[in-house]
Amino acid sequence: MSKLHFRIGIHIFFIVSLLFTMIVVIGITSIIIIDKGKTLIGLEKGQGDLFFMLTFFSGILLFCGWYVWFLGKPLIHLMLWISNLANNHYQYPSDMKKFYQRNGKLKIHFRLYEDVFTHMHKLTQVLQKNQREQERIDQLKKDWGAGISHDLKTPLTYITSYSSMYLSAQYVWSNQEKRDFVQRIQQKSMLLEELIDDLNISFQLEDSEIPLNTDTYNIIEFVRRIIVDIANDPLSKEHCFQFEVKQGQIDIDFDPKLLKRILYNLIMNAVLHNPPKTTICIHIYQADCLYITIKDNGIGMNEETKKHLFDKYYRAKTTLRSIKGTGLGMAISKQLILAHNGNIEVTSQQGQGTTISISLPLKQ
Repeated sequence: MSKLHFRIGIHIFFIVSLLFTMIVVIGITSIIIIDKGKTLIGLEKGQGDLFFMLTFFSGILLFCGWYVWFLGKPLIHLMLWISNLANNHYQYPSDMKKFYQRNGKLKIHFRLYEDVFTHMHKLTQVLQKNQREQERIDQLKKDWGAGISHDLKTPLTYITSYSSMYLSAQYVWSNQEKRDFVQRIQQKSMLLEELIDDLNISFQLEDSEIPLNTDTYNIIEFVRRIIVDIANDPLSKEHCFQFEVKQGQIDIDFDPKLLKRILYNLIMNAVLHNPPKTTICIHIYQADCLYITIKDNGIGMNEETKKHLFDKYYRAKTTLRSIKGTGLGMAISKQLILAHNGNIEVTSQQGQGTTISISLPLKQ
């Protein structure tokens, strides 16, 4: 603000100096002519006095009018600029070039508002950036809505089909076939439950309503059981798992239900997004906090996927298989880790695998 005050002071000094000079010059001229008793352009002495007074005040009015235009013209441009921003037109004025000289500096009558122009530039850039980000999120939501609708309908279609076949009076099914039907219905029901849980947790996290039921547990044994469960999953049968830990027990506080969801999601992502024979290594170690790293030697991620990995509604593109999900899993995992006062980071390079590192606070 000091620069702005200085510029205003310069302009005030300038106008006062000019007014004082005009008063002095016109006053002295009037006195000289009046004292000599001469007339001006054929006017009598009294008329000459009136003429000089009119000339004097006309000069002041003209000067003030010019100076108001001098100061007001930039304000008109600024008001139009602000009006455009207020109406969601986050563009620079079309006549922006008129503000600047060829050397890139503001023209003289715009320099008083240099700070205002600078902040307007920054505001316009921020609003443009926010608009692009909002458009990206809106597109993600649109794609996500179409995807989640499909993902919800698919298991429902399976459930409807197998239950109709099971209840059909036209066929006599063997006990094994009936068990297969029930098993498939159960699998699709569990998938539906998982999708709905993702949606529910996501909405709870948005409202900061999800409670943490923490207690003290041995994180080593907890993670080991999760790895065993995932390794026995049919989707993981062609992947290799390694569990590296130097200690037999590390007790920390966490919510077992939520942390299981986090780790299951992260490890299964390494399974689903990588080809068979990929090695997935889970490493736990203790330093200033507890670290859990999930490292694979798979296909890695491109910069776009890595940048938006934890964005809500984002679904990484993969050609390995058709992957069902809400597009909320990674965003939920990050939010749940943050709720534990932890942190999560990802490093990845295409063709060289991915490493996800989780840090959690140690028990006080």
